[in-house]
Amino acid sequence: MVSVPLDCVIIGAGWAGLSVSAELKARGIDHVLFERARIGETWRTQRWASFLLNTPRYQTVMPGDVDTSDDPDGAMQISEFIEMLERYVRRKELPVQCGRTVHSVEPHETGFRLEVDSEVLVARSVVVATGDQNVAVIPPFASEVSAGVAQFDTTTYRDPQSLPEGAVLVVGCAQSGGQIAEDLALGGRTVYLSTSRVARLVKQYRGRHVLAWMVDTGILDIPRTELLQAGPIATRGLVGADHTISLQSLSALGVVLLGRLQGIEGEIARFDDGVRENIRHGDRTASDLKARIDAWLAANGVKAPPAQPDPAETVEPVLPSVPIRELDLSQGFGAIVWCTGVRGDYHFLRVPGALNDRGAPVETGGVTRVPGLCIAGVPYSISRRSGTILAAEMDAVRMADHIEEFLSRSNVSTGCRASCADHRRQARPASATHCD
Repeated sequence: MVSVPLDCVIIGAGWAGLSVSAELKARGIDHVLFERARIGETWRTQRWASFLLNTPRYQTVMPGDVDTSDDPDGAMQISEFIEMLERYVRRKELPVQCGRTVHSVEPHETGFRLEVDSEVLVARSVVVATGDQNVAVIPPFASEVSAGVAQFDTTTYRDPQSLPEGAVLVVGCAQSGGQIAEDLALGGRTVYLSTSRVARLVKQYRGRHVLAWMVDTGILDIPRTELLQAGPIATRGLVGADHTISLQSLSALGVVLLGRLQGIEGEIARFDDGVRENIRHGDRTASDLKARIDAWLAANGVKAPPAQPDPAETVEPVLPSVPIRELDLSQGFGAIVWCTGVRGDYHFLRVPGALNDRGAPVETGGVTRVPGLCIAGVPYSISRRSGTILAAEMDAVRMADHIEEFLSRSNVSTGCRASCADHRRQARPASATHCD
């Protein structure tokens, strides 16, 4: 065990962890960032091949950076995003150590005890930035699926060619399910999509990316408390990264739309008959959002081009004449792709009060009830913006404020940190030489 505790350890080198690291470094707070593999590892290994980021390029930037591309409203490829993170680390000279797995974080008299690979370290404060979208949430009846049908999920699907031959059942029609169903259809696969009541967004409206309007109008900053007044917060809606996706546009590509999956028994999958209502629900939510934007434009005297018809919305849905209520998965089906949600993996965080009984973080804006412990990148932590790169800068500042104040209260003065820096560096394991 090291004799001198580290001031702060950050776990995870995605956009959230790197943002906090840059803010701590700017304040002169000594810290180290451990990454289990490579920078942006979850983005490298748990996203499909054609994946594009949903935020436009000009919004997909790290704190302090601005987009300089020729296509600010365009969608960034995953390889570009990873390169952006790597450049940020090099440019900011952040203390990232790759190939360093944190197996546990527990309370310690000095702060926190961490098992990192085969070593034990002590840190006064910890920022967990391992991500909230790296473990698939799959319904229990998935265990009833015949062994003859391969099962994939949002984190393991790669491309149409990697799935076994036969038809594919995609379960879930939010952003991942809709985008994967489209990817499969464009790849020549026969696709059945189990739908539900999911909101959707257009990509472009009145001359701008819809997320630009959602920022300007304050829609992304509606507080979590206000959102909860309407009931449980719904999953993020169906959206295409570089074009609008709707249930009807998917049906026009040949995707067979089904109702919500009710269960699977043996070879038989059963669905309700809510397809038409699910289409209408998506249309209503898209129209409601556009109406809110129109109202804001009018109230603020902002001029914008008139709305243009969107082909994904004007196309007529292609539906079976009689709703399909059952599918025999033994008849020509090769795979199921579960797009039924994702969550974070916090099994290593063994700090009382940090997680609720479902294993989800208990925090507000990244700051937990445990002094010195932050958990970054949690969706809907404060508002709709939370959990996206759009919240990176403000969340990093909030967490750095907490850590700085906590270290100050712990009698770790700035002068002490500076004078002890060499001892702490000697106490740390050697830094990885390559993080990409």
